Formats: sequence, C-alpha cells, structure tokens
Amino acid sequence: MMRIGNLQTMPWYLRLMVFAAIAVFMYGAFWYLVTRGTRNETATLNAEIQQLLPRNAQAQIASQRLNEFRAVYAARQEEYDELKALLPEQRELTLVLQGIQDRARNNGLVLRKFHPKEDVQQDNYSGKRIEVNVTSSFASLRAFFEQLAHYQRIVSITNFGLNQLDKQSSNQTVNATFDLTAYYVSAEKLQKQNNPKPPPAAK
Repeated sequence: MMRIGNLQTMPWYLRLMVFAAIAVFMYGAFWYLVTRGTRNETATLNAEIQQLLPRNAQAQIASQRLNEFRAVYAARQEEYDELKALLPEQRELTLVLQGIQDRARNNGLVLRKFHPKEDVQQDNYSGKRIEVNVTSSFASLRAFFEQLAHYQRIVSITNFGLNQLDKQSSNQTVNATFDLTAYYVSAEKLQKQNNPKPPPAAK
C-alpha cells in the first residue's frame, strides 16, 4: 500500500498521474453506483417505448380509416337525403300520378289508357308501374317527355312504342304506348329506415 510519505518523495508528474488515476476511479464508481438506478429505469422505459410504437402506429392507421369511413358515410347520407326528397311516400303517390296526367293533358295528349300494373319492389323503395296509351302530335309528345325529365319526382319510361295514325289531324298524328313507373317509399320501408334494428348484443 502506498503511503503519503512515499507520494511526497515522488516526482511531481508521478504524483499527478496517481491523483488522476484516483479521480478517474472515484468518478467511475460514482457514475456506476449513483446512476445505476437511473440507467435501469431508462432501459426499461426505452423497451416500453419500443413496444408502444407499433401500437401507436396501428392506432393512427385505425383513426385515419375511421375518419375516412365517417367522411364516406356522411357523403352517402347526404346522397340518400337528396334521393329521399325525390321519392314521395305511398300516400302521396295518387297526387304524383294525377300530376302526370295533368301534364299529359296540358300538352295536348289524349289518354287512351292509364292502367296500373304490378308494383316494382326494391330494397329501399318501390315503384308503381302504369301502362299508358296516348295519341297526340309528335311535338306535344316530346314536350311531355321533356317535362317528365325535369319532374321533381323520380319516374321512368320503358317499353316505348310509337306508330303513326292512319287518320291524322293537326294535333293527332301519332299513337304512343309505354310503361310509366313512378317511384315511392312505402310506409313499411320508411319505418324500417327511420327505426333500424339495433345490432345484436355481444355474447
């Protein structure tokens, strides 16, 4: 063991090296003993962070997809509300059909037949199909169809047929037959849309 007296007899540069070695040893012991707990906590925290990073990334992806779904749902809901405004309820269908007949007569069409047929059934709406036979001039018939194209209710024309009359007059030159379908929302389907069934409870 080195004594203090021996240190005093050493050259100054050797004493400096000894003191430097002692200082390094004491600093190393202090760093190891005092910071060991902090270093262990830091290592544990880093390990937890590494585990949480993938979960955080998954949560961000899920949040982004949820926002995208909400945007799509809002757009579809807006489209549905706009479409619903064009579909009368079943109790209003009589007024819609009467309005179509009035437009036909106002354009100079003579209704030979306006006969209801079977209804068209879809998931969210229904359609009242009418077999129609009219005589008129070609210009009057075209004006009638143009009015239907801008009608505030949804109607469609199918099975269209057109023939010239054998005996013609200034306002009676053609005979047209077609199926007219006026779409509506039935009371039952409207109730289902307004009161959707709750999802089944999780088991």
